[in-house]
Amino acid sequence: MRPPKTILLSAKELDSREAERELEYFAYIINKYNEAYYEKDAPLVSDAEYDKLFQRNLELEERFPLLKHPDSPSEKIGSDIVKTCFKKVKHKLPMMSLSNCFSLEDVEEFLKRTNRFLGLPLNNKIEFFCESKIDGLSFNAFYKKGKLLHAITRGNGYEGEDITENIKTIKNFPQHIKTDIDELEVRGEIFITRAEFDKLNEERKKQDMPQFANPRNAASGSIRQLNVKITKSRNLQYLAYAIGFTTQSLAGTQENLFKSLESLGFNVSDINKKTSSIQEIEEFYNQIYNDRSHIPYDIDGVVYKVNDFALQERLGSISRAPRFAIAHKFPAEQAKTILKAITIQVGRTGALTPVAELEPINVGGVMVKRATLHNQDEIDRKDIRVGDTVLIERAGDVIPNIIAVDKELRPKNSSKFTLPNKCPVCNSIAEKSEKEAILRCTGELKCEAQRLEKLRHFASKGAFDIEGLGQKQVEFLYENKYIKTPVDIFYLEKNEKNFEISLRKQSGWGSKSVDNLYMAIESSKHIELNRFIFSLGIRYIGDVTAKLLAKQYGDFTTFYQQMIKLAGGDESIEYELLLADGIGSTAVAALKSFFAQEYNNNITKKLGEILDIESYKPVSASASLLTDKKVVFTGGLENMTRSEAKTKAESLGAKVLSAVSVNADYVIAGSDAGSKMKKAKELGVKLLNEKEWEEMIDGK
Repeated sequence: MRPPKTILLSAKELDSREAERELEYFAYIINKYNEAYYEKDAPLVSDAEYDKLFQRNLELEERFPLLKHPDSPSEKIGSDIVKTCFKKVKHKLPMMSLSNCFSLEDVEEFLKRTNRFLGLPLNNKIEFFCESKIDGLSFNAFYKKGKLLHAITRGNGYEGEDITENIKTIKNFPQHIKTDIDELEVRGEIFITRAEFDKLNEERKKQDMPQFANPRNAASGSIRQLNVKITKSRNLQYLAYAIGFTTQSLAGTQENLFKSLESLGFNVSDINKKTSSIQEIEEFYNQIYNDRSHIPYDIDGVVYKVNDFALQERLGSISRAPRFAIAHKFPAEQAKTILKAITIQVGRTGALTPVAELEPINVGGVMVKRATLHNQDEIDRKDIRVGDTVLIERAGDVIPNIIAVDKELRPKNSSKFTLPNKCPVCNSIAEKSEKEAILRCTGELKCEAQRLEKLRHFASKGAFDIEGLGQKQVEFLYENKYIKTPVDIFYLEKNEKNFEISLRKQSGWGSKSVDNLYMAIESSKHIELNRFIFSLGIRYIGDVTAKLLAKQYGDFTTFYQQMIKLAGGDESIEYELLLADGIGSTAVAALKSFFAQEYNNNITKKLGEILDIESYKPVSASASLLTDKKVVFTGGLENMTRSEAKTKAESLGAKVLSAVSVNADYVIAGSDAGSKMKKAKELGVKLLNEKEWEEMIDGK
């Protein structure tokens, strides 16, 4: 769903129809961001961008209360519970979120609102307890007669995931407390320090694992590990700051609650202060804001709570947040510096990404030297030029972002920047497809920036499926110059005597593993035509399209010759392919681009000479329930692999689709079936479980 253009207008300028359209958009997009943040530990936007959208939603709901969307994010706490192996447990008392504010004026309005609700003069001075707002994962620990029974995440505010065994691995987290209180919920935040976060990401980088986006993401992913040993290795920390349900009062004020929690053995933050005026609140906020880079863990604001619990009880709460507390969020961290140059990075899939090389600047305690520029459209939109003074923003992102240019400081001789039309690595033509804003190198196998990814794909399952040649092994062989192209894989054994260091002498290999690898490579030399075409890693040529191409041309020689003609501009070949069922113009353009490179042609030809590529064998399918039916597989099957299931379906005359559409006849849903199953239900496509599928293919 696209954002309405009216978002650029102020809320006061909108009519009811425009407001309704925006509220519908916010219900969709904010809930989508909530799902990514709370359920998948993979934030899609920065906190600052999220807060901006959420505030806009609140403004519109306040101005047009009758238009409030039934799925409004303002009515929700967190997100739905993610479907994992963690048991769901209900909170004794709801675990609410906090309302946010972003300026001192907002804080003043909150103080007045509090006095107004209590029937006190607007300038009355109420005691507030100020605390740092930790950017981590909220938890709720339930104790029965001093013994920890369970710990759960916030979840949707009413029930969360059981993380009891995981939280026990956190150093100094009390599993028993000395208290006469029969039942007690203790609440707090689990986090990881920035130093531990950097260390963790460095380890994951060495192991070729995806890196965490930020410390909050790392803490959340760590505490929700099914393997508690992993959680224990992550060096998580926690701070307690509140209680939920209790059968006996623990304290009369928030200030004393901290002291009581500490006396019970809980860690509490020492970044706090009792205040009784807006001036004291402002002073505390500014102090924390200026010192935040020296705090070892991430905080994203300050929380103000009415100190007196009796007043807290009188104030109560609204749908998703208490009236007695508010979070004063920090603005995104920003600084100005000079853009010295724009360099081009070529990614493993050939994407050309412009990167701003900056005069080093300290932004929130981090020395920033580079910032992403995304693509040409982004550069043009912001009119970013070399020599400009630019405003840099860090908002929890891995790479900082340029948000504005100070054009008053622009050098007189500056000129617009345009991405090159050739790859800086291999000098191949760089093109942009109609579907993307990204410029891509067309060199494919020729381009060194893409070679490692191509080699990984070549040896992977679905392609040559060479046992013992996984991602790590391919990377080792490539980086240590044992292989450079797919052809080199099949000459590894022959070239062993020419290696500077024998592969058998390398750490982690050994003679037996090397012999096994050579045998696996030798046995992989016989391959079906469709798998060979797929192995080349041509963009947009997946296993389904590879099968269609194998069916179209029958044998390797014909396929290769026709591709050379296609790349040479033979329109009849292009026309034939476009007429073939399932081969679209995008795939044809990708084939043309790949085989237009002499380097790619030579590699493909050489592979054809040294391999035994099996010609396509038409499937002679007798009439069955699946003849001419279109089927889609989703989720995991217990009794056969997905590849076996697809092959069986095709042998019975069915066509296997990769996506669900109204044209599909059946969707076979295994375990953990996701969005495809949901879409099938929406479109009314017949759903089969694995047992029903097996009965169908057995003709029962």
